[in-house]
Amino acid sequence: MAQIDKKRILDKVRVIQDCLFKLDVLSRLSLDEFTSDFKNFDSAKYNLQIAIEAMIDIGNHIISRKELGTPKTYRDTFEVLHKGKVIPKEDATTYKLMARFRNRIVHFYDDVDDKEVYNILQNNLGDFNSFIDHVSKLLN
Repeated sequence: MAQIDKKRILDKVRVIQDCLFKLDVLSRLSLDEFTSDFKNFDSAKYNLQIAIEAMIDIGNHIISRKELGTPKTYRDTFEVLHKGKVIPKEDATTYKLMARFRNRIVHFYDDVDDKEVYNILQNNLGDFNSFIDHVSKLLN
């Protein structure tokens, strides 16, 4: 079994943290401010997509190196991580919803509205930090 590439993981964690910084700035806007400028919505969607993709990349690297199996979908990535005892079940459920949201941004982009994205900014950014915490435990 190959070792986890710490540098690769940390590079992806930095991507998530960079996105989170930008998303946090956007989260401080009022709903009216957020929705009044399309750049806010577009930036939030892009940074959410990139942060979630970085989570998936990290997950797939861990799965590959720990030989945990082969996920069939992005959502499966988090189920495999749960079964491999990398993340708890309740977090796997949350991360699967995040992967589903990423797929909506990419494939059903016209089905994502600014209020939904604003709600995520207000209530769910901590989910990224939770994922980073689980991954960090593997690197120590």
